[in-house]
Amino acid sequence: MDRAPWYEKQKLDPVFPFRIINIPLQDFAFHWHELIEITLVLKGSVSVSIDGKPYVIREGDLAVINSGAIHGYRDSRVGVENILFLFSLEIFGEDLGELWEKNQGQLVFARKPVISATEDSPVHRRLSTLLKKINKEYSDKKSGWHLAIKTKLYEFALILLREIPPSARESREIIRMGSNRKILEQVFSFIHHNYTDPEVTLEEAAQAASLSKFYFTRFFKEQTGQTFHTYLSRIRVNRAEEYLTGSDMTITDIAYQCGFGSVKTFNRIFKTYTSISPSIYRSGFKRQDRSNF
Repeated sequence: MDRAPWYEKQKLDPVFPFRIINIPLQDFAFHWHELIEITLVLKGSVSVSIDGKPYVIREGDLAVINSGAIHGYRDSRVGVENILFLFSLEIFGEDLGELWEKNQGQLVFARKPVISATEDSPVHRRLSTLLKKINKEYSDKKSGWHLAIKTKLYEFALILLREIPPSARESREIIRMGSNRKILEQVFSFIHHNYTDPEVTLEEAAQAASLSKFYFTRFFKEQTGQTFHTYLSRIRVNRAEEYLTGSDMTITDIAYQCGFGSVKTFNRIFKTYTSISPSIYRSGFKRQDRSNF
């Protein structure tokens, strides 16, 4: 449960490092991991930030999140449906070198973070069709499904390589992005180690990033699309959700464990981000859990 918000260590099958998640996207705190992450929206819309740039992905759109990119989801609408594809670069084996753009210092998966159903057709149509076929192979698990998925991932990467032009980034921008990422990692690390303290302040976070309060406030909003206090509240609510569904701790204990100064404050902020109270959230999860047996 003690998972850092800034680095998420994903565990995949070492034999076939690929998985699909079919849970609706809600508020996922900013984090990064070494996997490629592709999100296909089937219904509704959700806001996503990728390396400091905000996007809204709607029905049919897909987000391609490169290995190491800092990203997070928020403001999902009720009824959103999506498929999340996660896979390790190891799946491409010795062919990975062909997907690496030396001049840009990045993989082809960083070429276009969001591929729109309306603006990027027919490339989008080909990519989304591949993803749906991959999802079916993963679901059916017929003979040779590993090979089928791997083949389609190769085709997906090839389309990016041949049909999506490389981004014309100058070396100065690449350096700047690397610097911004290091600052964000420092901030996320600070939050991870201090979110349980109800007295933690924006000034302390700015100091951890070696920035002035004024510059830090502007920098954090530009990079994440939200204020420091909003992000901190989301982290606390995310942690509370984990405790509510995965432990027998009392709501009072959870409130203080997650950095809320009082149960009243916990109830108010939790309801702001989930639309329901902690007690209703817990009871709803338990009913759903029992219905699975």
